[in-house]
Amino acid sequence: MVFNKQTKQAFIHPAKTGTQTIRAFLKSVGWKELPMTHSPLDVLIEKYPNLNDYTVYGFLRNPLSRFESAVLHLKRGPVIDNFFRKALRENGIDSSLEAVSYETIVNVFPQVLRGTGGFLQPQSYWLSHPQVTVLDFDNLEAELRRITGNTTQPMESLNTATDFGRSEITQVVRDFVREQYAADYALAKDRLGKEY
Repeated sequence: MVFNKQTKQAFIHPAKTGTQTIRAFLKSVGWKELPMTHSPLDVLIEKYPNLNDYTVYGFLRNPLSRFESAVLHLKRGPVIDNFFRKALRENGIDSSLEAVSYETIVNVFPQVLRGTGGFLQPQSYWLSHPQVTVLDFDNLEAELRRITGNTTQPMESLNTATDFGRSEITQVVRDFVREQYAADYALAKDRLGKEY
């Protein structure tokens, strides 16, 4: 979480929703950071009760785009690299990480999910708290500038995926993501009026 004590505003960070870009920009304009980067708001409030007085924001990303970004992040490692490789090996998948398809990941998702903690959790895990104002990931820069009032500070996009390990998004993958992240699709419709 990144926060501004003077304005009593904070950002919560669902994994793979621009966390590094958001943190870098907000810190560059004077905001502070709590060490619990990807913690949900209820956990943060328990540790820091003053957050009850804050306006809290979080970005919601198209669940399919986020899933692809998460898989590409896993393939690049090194954060969860060893566990990811082990989960694939345990399921008889011995091809290179770059060659592993999204459909293959879908087929072993429960094992992959177990070792990644909150990394692959639905965004609603972070954003469904009633105190969180949900923002559209597609408007990330504009929203950050609106909330901070800073229109001049440069904003660099960090941790963007390359084509390494990119695979075809098949109907099987689309159907899986729609089912696995149904709460995110519902949240997008409810809070943003947006259907993906």
